[in-house]
Amino acid sequence: MRYLWPGESLNQNRIRQNFHQLRLSVPEICSESNERGFCRIHVQSQDLDHLRFRGLLRAADSTRDSLVRLKSLRDAIGEWRGIPLEGMQSAAFERKRHELMTELREATIACVLAELECSQSRAALDRADSALTHWPTSEALLELKVRALRTLGRQDEIPPLLAEWERECGRSTAHLLLADTLGDHDRGSASLRAMAPPRPRQLPLGPVELVGRRRWRDRLTEVLLGRVQGRSRLAALSGMPGVGKSALAVEVAVALDQYFADGVLHVDLGGVTPEGLLRHEHVIARLLNDLGVRPATPTLDGMVSAYRTALADRAVLLILDNARDEEHVRPLLPPAGPSAAIVTGHRHLHGLEIREDAELIALEPLGRADATELLRLRLGEDRMRTAAPFVADIVEHCSGLPLALGIMAARITRRPARALSDMVRELRVESTRLRSLDLGSENLSVRLSLDASHRQLSALASRLLRRLAIHPGPTISWAALRALDPEDEAHVSEATDELLRMSLVTEPSFERYALHDLVRVHAEALTCEWAPVERIRVVKRVLHFLMHYAWACDRRLEPGRRLPIDRPGTLRVMAPADAAEAMKWFEAEYSTLTAAVGLAQRHGLDRYTWLLSMTLVTFQWRSDRHLDALAGLTRALPAATRESGPADVAMVHRMLAGTHRAVGNAGDAVRELNSAVRISDDDGDMLGAALGRHALGVLLRESGAPGEALEHFGAALSAFEELHDTLGQGAVLNGIGSSRYDLGHYDEAVEHCLRSLSLLAGTGDINGQAHAHFSLGRIRMAQADPETAVAELVRARVLYRSLTYGSREARTLVLLAKALRAAGRVTESAEAMGQARAVLRRVGEMDIDAALDRLARLP
Repeated sequence: MRYLWPGESLNQNRIRQNFHQLRLSVPEICSESNERGFCRIHVQSQDLDHLRFRGLLRAADSTRDSLVRLKSLRDAIGEWRGIPLEGMQSAAFERKRHELMTELREATIACVLAELECSQSRAALDRADSALTHWPTSEALLELKVRALRTLGRQDEIPPLLAEWERECGRSTAHLLLADTLGDHDRGSASLRAMAPPRPRQLPLGPVELVGRRRWRDRLTEVLLGRVQGRSRLAALSGMPGVGKSALAVEVAVALDQYFADGVLHVDLGGVTPEGLLRHEHVIARLLNDLGVRPATPTLDGMVSAYRTALADRAVLLILDNARDEEHVRPLLPPAGPSAAIVTGHRHLHGLEIREDAELIALEPLGRADATELLRLRLGEDRMRTAAPFVADIVEHCSGLPLALGIMAARITRRPARALSDMVRELRVESTRLRSLDLGSENLSVRLSLDASHRQLSALASRLLRRLAIHPGPTISWAALRALDPEDEAHVSEATDELLRMSLVTEPSFERYALHDLVRVHAEALTCEWAPVERIRVVKRVLHFLMHYAWACDRRLEPGRRLPIDRPGTLRVMAPADAAEAMKWFEAEYSTLTAAVGLAQRHGLDRYTWLLSMTLVTFQWRSDRHLDALAGLTRALPAATRESGPADVAMVHRMLAGTHRAVGNAGDAVRELNSAVRISDDDGDMLGAALGRHALGVLLRESGAPGEALEHFGAALSAFEELHDTLGQGAVLNGIGSSRYDLGHYDEAVEHCLRSLSLLAGTGDINGQAHAHFSLGRIRMAQADPETAVAELVRARVLYRSLTYGSREARTLVLLAKALRAAGRVTESAEAMGQARAVLRRVGEMDIDAALDRLARLP
């Protein structure tokens, strides 16, 4: 009644009817009669599978023979066919079914254990696997499967198995990683039990030889051997993906093996990807196994305590590879004592420096020479000779990253020589570069390695990294970096710090930041996910910043320069204090600015293309970058023609003329000036025509035609006076004075130069004042007044020096030396010539004597 009709009252008719049906079905086990209220069934115990099952279990328990026990257990389990009481639908049957399945589970556990004891590990694994499909939450079965895997040498399958079980069941399994877990509960309560394992030496196979790492290797050695005052024996080695952190750690460990008598342990913590991240208890359990230690309490705290106690008096070197952050690695660090540790990871672990006195060591990419040598070692001499025409390209575009160089070497090695040019062509092109540095797995793919680092970034840092990739320069200032994200300046500092910590951005000098070339290519590829309007918005923001800062510096160098650049709007521009500071800014940003012109041109932004080129000209002239100026202005001219008016186009022609003049192309300079004057005259632009005629006068005077020059100077002066243009008048008057000097009219020359100085003295045109003093010094020399000449030339030299105008300063010093010698001041003359040599050396002159001779012969 309890099972068939639970909760119902006794019904004898129902019992008799069901018994009658049972007697008809199996008459051999039912008696012919039944007593009131119940029925009797006669059956032999050996005829019931459940009774046979229990009898076999008793037989297994009663024997001491392992094989006999195993056979009894297997026979017992063999009595089961399907699910007991299947189809019986009541709570009582469900309870009974559960009781019976529990008996089967316990018998299965006993059978797996017996198979392990009889060294039948393969069978034990198969049985445990099958049983876990029926009882997936059984920790005992999981424990047996772990033991079977360990016995079969398949330890690498254990951590993912336990991780999946923990996710499904929500219970820790770290204790199952401890060696010899089963059967040890009756072996006493000692806190530690030594198992006397062999001395561990778990170093993975590394490169045959590392190149260019001596400085870092020596520093690691000093730290690990406890020779650095104020530091523990803990080194945290950081760097971008693929830079060779793990390889360096292994090489150092090999070299120091003799200093660590109790062995070297290596653990890949899997901190690169979330799915590969190892939990503390799993790692500590493995390390305890390696050290031959078993904790008395198999909890995390118990294992950590046993681990630290074990290391307290042992000399062990740990390599904790691919750590995610400080908290990921901190429980695994050895205590103070003879043990040491190297932690590697992409992130700078400042927390370890602060709390554990760790030495932080940042590993950098290889220089060109070391990268070439590494490529040679990987390729071998024969293939290196074959690749010789392409080596410079390979080294440049692998950007010193050992992983990239190794991948290229592997590809070259396995492909025929005729494929080399195609491989290098793919490497040269940014859109295919990362594809060429990919052998299909994360450990052999620059792109996948960078993907893994990028996934660890916050949304703010990810956005900033992509915007940095659009910035054209090799470096970016802190001010420019803030301008990339003006809507969220408050968080830019936080995002920048995160990128620095993750080794995706470096700070090569104070408040100047840089992206490794391959990081930039990877991050720029991610911007393809943006809508075109978002990308062009960031490009314009970058160009807007650079143009306004360049314009502020250009006006400090050349106050009279006029360009159609509006106010910067919400952008805060810090103008330089003086010309020297302006030159310094241009020097720091020069590569960025020239690349920005190309960026503007690629995006069809004509306004930025021509205006950025124009803001650079003064600096380019004063730093002897005339060929760069010529290239930039050649791009600026068609852009200005499309985007701006005749006055601006004429201005570009004048700048081209000045550049041609500086490189000795007088014919081209005259052609450009004639074009400029014609355009200005046609447009009715008096100022533009005056500037063009002034420039023609300068060119004619230098070409030996001072008379013709005076005609152009005179026309220009009249126009400047009518326009009340003080700077223009001052420049032309100095030109007239120089032409009068050429004609031998020294008194008139002095008069015009003094008028020039008088006009310019109240302006910020330092360059114009320096020119006037230089002209006066030259005229005084012609008047046989060397002392006055010296005074003028000293003034000119001071002004040119303040402008960091090296070529003009050197020319002034050469003339000053001549004036001093004429004044009988021979020692000072020699000093001035020595200073001229130093200036020429500073501006990059290769043949100093030839340069001095050329300057001395100038009119």
